[in-house]
Amino acid sequence: MAKFIPVEPEKWAEMVKAQAEVARLEHLVKYWKVEAETDNARWLRVLEENARLKAEVERLTKAGDAMMGWIDHQHDDSGYIHSEAWEAAKKGGNP
Repeated sequence: MAKFIPVEPEKWAEMVKAQAEVARLEHLVKYWKVEAETDNARWLRVLEENARLKAEVERLTKAGDAMMGWIDHQHDDSGYIHSEAWEAAKKGGNP
């Protein structure tokens, strides 16, 4: 049989409050752990989408460069204007 340890009522009340606080904090830790895992998963999806979009931009830029090379090769009089516009577009601006 367990020993009875006398405890002052004030100390008992403090212990009960502390146990309630521990339970509350444990709940918060579990909640924030789930939130952190969710945020990490979301961040990984953003990084993957960013990598996909960068690859798409690179592919389209190479295609545009190839098209400009073809236009220049055809000796089109408007090739220079198109080339200027393409170079400006690649830098994110207007000619």
